[in-house]
Amino acid sequence: MKTRFFLLILLSFSMNVFSAPFDTCPTKAFLFQARPVIVYGINLVSGTDAILQDDVGLLPGTSNIGNVNGVGFDDYIADDGTSYRYLYGFNTTNLKFVRLDSDFKQSELTVTNQPSGSFYVGDVYNHHYYFYRKGKGFYKMNLDEDADNYLVIETISTAANRNLTDFSFHPSNNKLYGVDNSSGILYEFNIENGASESLGNTGETGTFGAGYFDVNGKLYLSRNQDGKIYRIDLSSVDDPGSSGPYPAELFAQGPLSGQNDGARCANAPLISPDMESTIDFGDAPDSYSTTLDANGARHEIIDGGPYLGSTSPDGEVDARLGILSDDSNNDNANRDDEDGIGLVTGLSRGLDNTVVVTASQAGYLQAWFDWNRDGDFSDNGEQMATNQLLAAGANNIVVRVPIDADIGSSWARFRFGSQQDINFNGGATDGEVEDHQIEISDIGVSYRYYPENGSWVTLAYEDQWPIEGDYDMNDVVFHYRTVSVVKDDQLLRVDVYGQLIAIGASYHNGFAIRIPDVQADSVDTSKMRFKHSSLDASGNSSEQDMGNPIEAGSDELIAVITQDTWQQVDTDCAFYRTDASCTDHIQFAFELSLPFSSAQANSSISTLYDPFIFATSNRFHGNYFVTPPGRGWEMHLADVPATEQANSSFFKTGQDTTDTNTGRYYKTNNNLPWAMEVGTEWKHPYSGVDLLQAYPDFEGHITSNKLDKLDWYQAAKRVNGKTYP
Repeated sequence: MKTRFFLLILLSFSMNVFSAPFDTCPTKAFLFQARPVIVYGINLVSGTDAILQDDVGLLPGTSNIGNVNGVGFDDYIADDGTSYRYLYGFNTTNLKFVRLDSDFKQSELTVTNQPSGSFYVGDVYNHHYYFYRKGKGFYKMNLDEDADNYLVIETISTAANRNLTDFSFHPSNNKLYGVDNSSGILYEFNIENGASESLGNTGETGTFGAGYFDVNGKLYLSRNQDGKIYRIDLSSVDDPGSSGPYPAELFAQGPLSGQNDGARCANAPLISPDMESTIDFGDAPDSYSTTLDANGARHEIIDGGPYLGSTSPDGEVDARLGILSDDSNNDNANRDDEDGIGLVTGLSRGLDNTVVVTASQAGYLQAWFDWNRDGDFSDNGEQMATNQLLAAGANNIVVRVPIDADIGSSWARFRFGSQQDINFNGGATDGEVEDHQIEISDIGVSYRYYPENGSWVTLAYEDQWPIEGDYDMNDVVFHYRTVSVVKDDQLLRVDVYGQLIAIGASYHNGFAIRIPDVQADSVDTSKMRFKHSSLDASGNSSEQDMGNPIEAGSDELIAVITQDTWQQVDTDCAFYRTDASCTDHIQFAFELSLPFSSAQANSSISTLYDPFIFATSNRFHGNYFVTPPGRGWEMHLADVPATEQANSSFFKTGQDTTDTNTGRYYKTNNNLPWAMEVGTEWKHPYSGVDLLQAYPDFEGHITSNKLDKLDWYQAAKRVNGKTYP
């Protein structure tokens, strides 16, 4: 009888009411504003809004759509798979409880024991609607149509003394939370007896008319009077030892209104996979607030909207940190979109320095420089551009480096768009963020880049030496660059950066760098930096300090980046990024900084120095060797001498024609090298494809002693279908 009665109620609704539930747990938040009510979809990540419905429909027997408030989302799926995903709220104009379907059309609920007056605070949990009003009471109503008390209102407590305008259920612990508008105190509510417990002051007050949770347990509050969206991290609120206060941090700028109410499916993430192309993040390490979890700088990508440089930004599900930036790993666009910032002069402390900022259209620039290199942009004097209006095209910005700026590598952040007064973190409705690694120098100190600043060379190795092998030149492939810090033509520091691009070998190889003519004990290890960066299959980036890489037992300066390149990647393919069917992204990068205790005379300044591979200890390295050759097996670029750790008995065996007396190393009789440097981000051959098949002009380049066919590696010279995309 109960079900039949419910069907009769439905049939009594207006014929134009659409009653389908939501198909999914939506990512967007729903904001209800104005009278008659307008429903907006809010992207909490950026603060952008869009009207979803401006006509929620009339209730039977009424002539006013009215205002809907106290809204909550019911993410309920029955055991038989039937969806009951609806919005529930209270029409404060008609004093009726209502349900809203996926088209945001309202239908009246025929309830029992309805209290008098209006209600502005509500949410849904466990298929029950909970609502509240200060000075009146705290109530709940069963939404299960098969229950005996369906739509019967029960009083939880009449002691409702908190000044709330919304509250929300946590997705994991099923507790209820709200912020008192007057005091800014966050309260946790007991839904059995209505008791409230203070969790501390959030630091913000105002009319928080809309509250939302995400699936990770973070609470979002939208303030009516200015539209600011704040975030409170309650992800670990139930952990042992966890205690308040729980501060509210500004997360994004949303729409302001004199009247707000909000609802959201708390089981949804803030960014779903289908939103990957819509948000641009920065690339700096996460201490600078870069990832979404850290409330990182981010911009919604708008068609025709403003951006930096000549290339529109591509989107990410979350930030990719450091040198594993989205620029290197965007699998769809495969383009350089970090092209809006140019450092014309070096950043020398105490001097004015010119930065060229290219804008796609007029808009506002904010810029920060981490002058004291403490890993954030929050110190006084670090915001160098505030609401600076840029014209379309190139704009020269003068940056004066503080006289006490700390010398060395640091980071800068540039945010550009139509909004003003945005911080170094948080969301923006349009535009782009670019993070750039910078070098702060003193007068007389210069930075020499190899190749030019921000570019890469490619290192490619064939690991079957001294056998010529298949010569596909992809057994180990790195992108690589160096920065030499020089004063009076002497080395003060060497910085090296690299990305592992491919492994086309079944053998296990390590990768190391030698700084020629410098001794190992010259390094000031107290200031040395060595980091590995990794990127997993989900796009999550992480960094790890790796300690001291200087090779023990070597007098010359050799830094071991990895003992085994295969340990740095995770792939289901036989090889890594060398077959057309293997579409792994770049997973491993490194950053190495070698400061010297005293200036070093070095003839290799402004070169790539000596990057080489070596055989991993105790690993098979081919039938040519009776036992695993281990560290004694090295492979350097052509005509670069081996290190003191090399086993010289391998020379002049197989096809090797090394002659230490004439300075000839690691070449065949016809001058083919086993390792080479290409002065760009080069596309290597597929596994099993001979280099000469992929790049036919390479032979003429080598036989002419590198005097002819200088463009052999260019795109126009490679054979289609022979190289990795």
